Amino acid sequence: MKQRIKIDKVAPNTGALDFSYLLDAPAGKHGFTEVRDGHLYFADGTRAKFIGFNLPTRANTPDHRTAELLAERFASLGVNVIRLHAADAPLGPSGWSSSLENPLIDYNSGSSRLFHEKGLDRFDYLVAKLKEKGIYLQIDLLVARVFQDGDNLDYPDASPFFFKSFTHVNERLIQLQKEYATKLLCHVNPYTGLALIDDPAVMTIQINNEDSIFRGTEDIKDEKGIVPYRQELQRRFNRFLLAKYDTRKNLAAAWTFNGECALGKEEDPEAGTVFFPEGSFYQVPNNPMGEWTGGVSPARYADFMEFGIQINRRYYGTMIDHVRSLGAKVPISTSNLINGSADVYSHADADIMENNTYFNHPMPPFHQEKLIVPGMREAVTSNPLDVHKDGIFLRTEMLQMATTAVVAGKPFILSEWNEYGVNPFHSTSFVSMASYACLNDWDGLMLYCFHTSESWNDQPDDVIEDIFDFYNDPSLICQFGFMAALFLGSLVRPAENQVDLVFTKNDLKTLPNSFSMPNTFLPYITSMRNVFLDQGDAYTGNADVAVTAGFVNNGDLSQAQHAVYYSWSPYRDAMRHASGEGRLERLEEQTDEELKGAKLGDKTLVFNDIASLAGEGNYTAFAANLDAAFKRWGLLPEDRGLVGNALVSDTGEIAFDPTAGTFRVRTEGCAYFSGNPAGGITLTKDITLNLSNDRISAALLPVKGAPIDHAETFLLTVIGHTGMDETIFTNDGFITTVDLQGKLYADTAEGSLFVRDKFATLTALDTVGAPVAQIEGTPIHGGVIFSLDGTIPAIHFLLELK
Repeated sequence: MKQRIKIDKVAPNTGALDFSYLLDAPAGKHGFTEVRDGHLYFADGTRAKFIGFNLPTRANTPDHRTAELLAERFASLGVNVIRLHAADAPLGPSGWSSSLENPLIDYNSGSSRLFHEKGLDRFDYLVAKLKEKGIYLQIDLLVARVFQDGDNLDYPDASPFFFKSFTHVNERLIQLQKEYATKLLCHVNPYTGLALIDDPAVMTIQINNEDSIFRGTEDIKDEKGIVPYRQELQRRFNRFLLAKYDTRKNLAAAWTFNGECALGKEEDPEAGTVFFPEGSFYQVPNNPMGEWTGGVSPARYADFMEFGIQINRRYYGTMIDHVRSLGAKVPISTSNLINGSADVYSHADADIMENNTYFNHPMPPFHQEKLIVPGMREAVTSNPLDVHKDGIFLRTEMLQMATTAVVAGKPFILSEWNEYGVNPFHSTSFVSMASYACLNDWDGLMLYCFHTSESWNDQPDDVIEDIFDFYNDPSLICQFGFMAALFLGSLVRPAENQVDLVFTKNDLKTLPNSFSMPNTFLPYITSMRNVFLDQGDAYTGNADVAVTAGFVNNGDLSQAQHAVYYSWSPYRDAMRHASGEGRLERLEEQTDEELKGAKLGDKTLVFNDIASLAGEGNYTAFAANLDAAFKRWGLLPEDRGLVGNALVSDTGEIAFDPTAGTFRVRTEGCAYFSGNPAGGITLTKDITLNLSNDRISAALLPVKGAPIDHAETFLLTVIGHTGMDETIFTNDGFITTVDLQGKLYADTAEGSLFVRDKFATLTALDTVGAPVAQIEGTPIHGGVIFSLDGTIPAIHFLLELK
């Protein structure tokens, strides 16, 4: 039943909803964060895991009272990390901008090189208050800085842009980044007595947000301030081509296939006129068997990937060296929003890999009541195996995209993620991501973003004014404590098997549309990571299964325990200079079982024509063959993996059935259900829900950490649709317009709760944990039944077994 509710952004949780016990204050008491065995640990050997929020732009410089209230609120939610993000944003009156009166950077000085005294004081105080509560910090260096004429730029009269991608290339911009890092990290905070560089409350430092040489600037290529930077990039690319090929004649020969040359007649590297391929926010795909001279040739793309890898690695190496020279002791992250193999590889000199991923993200313009959402879906019924079946290869699932940046030997943090509340039923996404993060044994989750405000009392508790400020999103906030307990407590076990997706050097020079195909299945059932071969094409790792990336027809997995082969190209390289003819056929000699589109042996699975099987974007047959192989190899029992339409983890604790519209978690420490409740929800052997809601999420957590089948006190959270109760949805084919209207609401449970204990009691709680009603139970044979008629505006319940 729709019930209007209120969620105050600074009121601390109490009682059963107070998750501050998950924190160990003050932050830094266990020593500096460090990397061991591919994960984060504190210096004293304690495993370090982090879950929390992004605070962007003006939220980095709140007034002192707001800093105190936020720190207390965050701790009570179970937040143990805050990413201080985009503190370098340009000035603005409100929203995604720095405060006019209290910014960190004093843009009014005419440059971006000075700190504002009041803004710096506020930033320092926030750091201190978070640290006191046991909340760690990620410090971002370059996010949204708008370089000024007063910065002594190489090119005068620059327009006010963030200079994405060129910050990796232009030496003056790199010098300015080093200067900012020095000033920010070495400034001594008067409230802690420590510089950030010396403060163990800082768990990582990120060099650059959502940036890469592959990012692309075609949309603003004619802007006055961008033109000289694009010209510099083109000069550098042409010099790279000359260094590699020496002459135009040699370049033309290398870019020729079957008599067709991809080098234009007017292009000459000696004249600097060979153009570079454009990105589109991140690395764009390029079909290895695409047209040789139409669009971006595979040859041009391959050389630009090689060039871009060099640029990215040089830039990040330079910046990492500088930050280390300042005395940084914590792991360093390069960037995020990386979604292609060359891009990921060129960021892998980081100590920590990070990525960003979203679901149902609105299109720009963003911060407004009426939102435009392309291809809006419901997460619990969105099947990752056919995510591309309609040919929209840019569409992703959150887990699928996130795992493109998971690299063997490196901790992994999801530094931005969310399903914003444009779809009324979006609660599934939050707990499912936390569960899969445990399955894949990740190290951190940071949701974007709590709010873009510098004050505790300037945003309403009963209206969603900005969908990107989730402080009062019931689906997220009311489940966050459960998520924090699940993730920080590792209540979902890590996978029993390890799968490595293996990339050769040649794989990095192309990118098929279906490059993320393995990610639509593997991380849902087991642990998956990426491995890049730097020396030769032979994999020597110890994973249970090695899967070729298969962008081109090379890679030697003969030393793997089990191997999966396929190729999107018959050639060994993106330039089509070397044939791979006969390779897959020879590998098939190691098989003895015929599958649909593949052949299987005791150690080997071979797909001889992956394009026919999965090239249209439906990966169901690919997953079915992997599932058959894993079961033959003894890695999965029959009730795990692909079971009917369900994706069941190899631990048996997670089951996702997009056809039925259900997501379930059942472990020794918690239980969760989300989706269509038809047929009842069994949370434990003694606790079941029977509800008439068409969609519901139900989380059951023992209050004192006892095993779920032996606990006596539980926090039960039950929530359906949420949002604004008069929102207007207009669907026009692929586009949905969402017009946020009305007041904040949550769909409360309608039906009954059965407990196999005749002395059980049930207390309804408000959104911060205060009791609002005692629900009387009716004894029946074998237990007690509680009627949930939806009339109480409660999402949380305290269930006590007497």
